[in-house]
Amino acid sequence: MALLIGVVLVAAAATSSRADSLADSPASPVGVPPAAQSNVSPYPALARLGRWNGTTFVPVAAGSIPAGHTIVMSHGWSPGYRSAYGRLQAASPTLVTAWTPGLVNGSGVSLMTDFVALADALQTADPTAAVVMFSWVDQSATSDSPLQARLARLATEVNGHRLAVAINQALTPDFATQGGLLHLIGHSFGANVVTTAALALDHPPRQVTLLDSPEVELTRLGGAKNDLQYTLPRLDIGRGPGQTFVDNYISLLGQQYSTAPGLDQVVDVRTQPPSGSPGEQHSFAIVWYTDSVASARPPVGYGWSPLTGYDVTGVGQSYTQDSVADPVRLTEDAPPPSPAVHSTLRVTELPLVSTVADQAVADPARAAEAAGVSVQASGPTTADVTFTTTGDSLWLLFDTRITGSPGDLVTLFIDGRVRSQIGVDASRSLRPSDVVILYDLSPGSHVLSVALGGATPDQPASTTAASLSNLRVASTGGIVRNLTDGQTNDLTAVVAVVGVELIGFAVAVIIVVVIVGVERRRRRPSVSRSEAGPATSA
Repeated sequence: MALLIGVVLVAAAATSSRADSLADSPASPVGVPPAAQSNVSPYPALARLGRWNGTTFVPVAAGSIPAGHTIVMSHGWSPGYRSAYGRLQAASPTLVTAWTPGLVNGSGVSLMTDFVALADALQTADPTAAVVMFSWVDQSATSDSPLQARLARLATEVNGHRLAVAINQALTPDFATQGGLLHLIGHSFGANVVTTAALALDHPPRQVTLLDSPEVELTRLGGAKNDLQYTLPRLDIGRGPGQTFVDNYISLLGQQYSTAPGLDQVVDVRTQPPSGSPGEQHSFAIVWYTDSVASARPPVGYGWSPLTGYDVTGVGQSYTQDSVADPVRLTEDAPPPSPAVHSTLRVTELPLVSTVADQAVADPARAAEAAGVSVQASGPTTADVTFTTTGDSLWLLFDTRITGSPGDLVTLFIDGRVRSQIGVDASRSLRPSDVVILYDLSPGSHVLSVALGGATPDQPASTTAASLSNLRVASTGGIVRNLTDGQTNDLTAVVAVVGVELIGFAVAVIIVVVIVGVERRRRRPSVSRSEAGPATSA
């Protein structure tokens, strides 16, 4: 009963938070519909990367990471860090990152504690690798209330695209052609960030590691569920060369992915966190993976990473940790799938039926014909397209052609909130099948806005041009969405009423039992001790 009441309180408070509690970002470009949380940022994507130097994370310059092994980590939600972030950012002309000195919560704990240990272990295991951290603490930090996770999740998609832009800029142009391998690691909402980045990168990563991505049913309350089973199938997941190896570690809020359509090749590991707070159990996935890096026993976790040269074709589909005392000892629950076994997520793609709604379109006739958007920059420029989603709408897909100078960006908004950023890549101006997720939107009419910019949204380069064409909506049946604020409130009210009724019923039952017991004792014939026999102890 106490658990039920706790759940009710969590759900109720989750919906009391407003999305604009993080709305201290710059205003969106003129012409973009207003939104409570736009997620606009004035800071360049590359400023969000820090490379581990053995002591801390240091800035990463463009083109500074050569072909080789590169491991990029992303943190997740940052409750309790909002006050410190705001104070530090107000005094800094540059972006305050997750590793900025002084960024601690009310207990004096750094957000980087577990990641520093992981970075150090990874660097020790692979001394020549570039170990990099991605910071989005400016949009993941909230108050210390455990009920504002939704606010951070709303910023995961665009920060995944920012991570992709930053990685594309940080790697040397020949990184992929010279055999460079990229490994992305994300914890909690960071799992959503790295998955989105994997889809948006110029070249797909060799490995994506997910650390307790929130997926259990309770996380739907207030909209805190990652729903990666709808995003991961866009990757070419597999064990062979050129494919992306995906491993998933569950400690509190995660769930198996390998049983979902299109995800047969994912490796699921269910760990057993020691007793502790929910936060400690949620973070245990990071601790477990760190332990796996240093393990000298048969390879598990990091030990079976393709970056170590391990033959991942023999890795099972699912595992369970044997005991709390020996974390890296696993039992294989399901053997490795055959390379030929790869079920598909059945998706239907339909051309987007839209109307061009803004005179800023450079070539309205061509854009309307292609059900797309074209923009030419000479100042803050936007173009809008309206479209409609249904309960089965999964992704918005489109081809992008952009030209301009390094640092130029194309920013996509849906209903005023930033959903994607695409950086200019001189070597490939046509980018097929970019994607923006739709399954977190309520069915109905929406507005896609496109803005051109440079280092900041209000400083576009006059030479930049972009066109989005071949717009289409991909759909699939049976989508289980996060609950909206209104749905969560409605459910909370129902659960609260049921809870009150259950409490009343329980109290009534207890009263009846007590009354019956008293009556039976009162009516029972008295028995002398000698007649009852010797007394016994329970």
